Amino acid sequence: MHKHQPRQESNQALLARAKKEMDEPRMAESMREEYDVNHTTQQELKKLS
Repeated sequence: MHKHQPRQESNQALLARAKKEMDEPRMAESMREEYDVNHTTQQELKKLS
């Protein structure tokens, strides 16, 4: 029986994900979730204006 090997991310995808994460401000995970909610709300308000 073959063992299921996890799908490996390409180097380019891994680099892109790491760069995106590094662009975000440093904060705790709980604060990051709150930041995401607030940031999304602000973007939606700008679209409505």
